[in-house]
Amino acid sequence: MDKELDDSFINALMVSLQDKRVIEKIKEIAEANLFNQMREPVELLKEKEKEIARLQQEIESKKEQIKDFQLKVHYLNQKIDSYFNELEKRRADYQEAEELYRAVQQLSETTRNSLKGIFKGNTVQEFIVCGVQYENISSLWDFIKNEIMEGREQERETLLALFQYFFQEYSKTYDTPLYKTQEVKMNEVFREDLYIRTLNSKLSGNITEILLPGYVSINGKVIKKSVVRI
Repeated sequence: MDKELDDSFINALMVSLQDKRVIEKIKEIAEANLFNQMREPVELLKEKEKEIARLQQEIESKKEQIKDFQLKVHYLNQKIDSYFNELEKRRADYQEAEELYRAVQQLSETTRNSLKGIFKGNTVQEFIVCGVQYENISSLWDFIKNEIMEGREQERETLLALFQYFFQEYSKTYDTPLYKTQEVKMNEVFREDLYIRTLNSKLSGNITEILLPGYVSINGKVIKKSVVRI
């Protein structure tokens, strides 16, 4: 009896399963279950994708920050190099000034006394401050010229180094120097409008020695004629 009931139930179930409405309902239930099973992983995946996108944005932002920092570091390194080079240059200039200051102390007492009107003070710093002033450079040139013209050339080398150093340092204070050393060529024919000949020179002829270079303005006007020997 039970077997007959089971068979009847099974037959009825099989018939029902062939009903389109039942089939659709089963599909609907199956899809709903599948959707519920998949919804959680899909939502989790979306959250992870959002997190990945956020992290990628942060990475790009950090890359830009790193690039900015690299540019700033490069700029600062350039400034440091520039400052270092300037410091080394100033140190070299100062050392040269110190050497010249010591050389001046070795000049004769007469010469040192004559230079007191140009170089005032008793320190290297005061020596430099006085030396880079144009009026003092001009006076120094005149003093050297007078020494040469009177035949006192024993200390000319030191005095000439003194003039050349401060003439160059004065020129550095301008973007475009106001003066430049006069160009004189050896064996060039002497010209009175350009040069001064020493007392022990020939009246005319070619230049054999440049004892003191003169200088001209930026437009070529002769300010101090070079002292030469013929």
